[in-house]
Amino acid sequence: MDRFYVDEPVSGGVFLSYRCTGECRHCMYACSPLWRGDWISKSDLKLILTELASRIVGSPAGSGRISMNYGLHFTGGEPFLNFNLLLEAVKLAHELDIPSIFVETNAFWCFEDDVTRDRFRELRDAGLHGVLVSVNPFTVEWVPFERTDRAIRIGREVSPTM
Repeated sequence: MDRFYVDEPVSGGVFLSYRCTGECRHCMYACSPLWRGDWISKSDLKLILTELASRIVGSPAGSGRISMNYGLHFTGGEPFLNFNLLLEAVKLAHELDIPSIFVETNAFWCFEDDVTRDRFRELRDAGLHGVLVSVNPFTVEWVPFERTDRAIRIGREVSPTM
């Protein structure tokens, strides 16, 4: 009998919720504002991160940097819809010494420089290593490009490695 082997994971993404501010046509998870705010529980989050902690491999550029296919990212839906949970998730991942922690966002929330700067600093100080900002023709239907630009500009200001 032939067997199908699956390697141990070296990276991972944790969905905080399927709730999002947009309904992008390319979204393979059908995230949208229509989803209820069913956020991952803190106990489930802790269980998942504890299981992943010894398996996640950091970026080849270093465990405090991010790269595609390495590290751990928090996603959804839109994780910034529940900033307190996102912050707690980052703190927990950092406490568990998980390398290359980043968050994925559509930047809907980046409506003001000071708010954007404060949230990025708070996440950085909690252990976040980077941010992946969704930039594509689909998200611009839901998020004004000025917010995307602000997220990138201020993210680089707060931490050049973000």
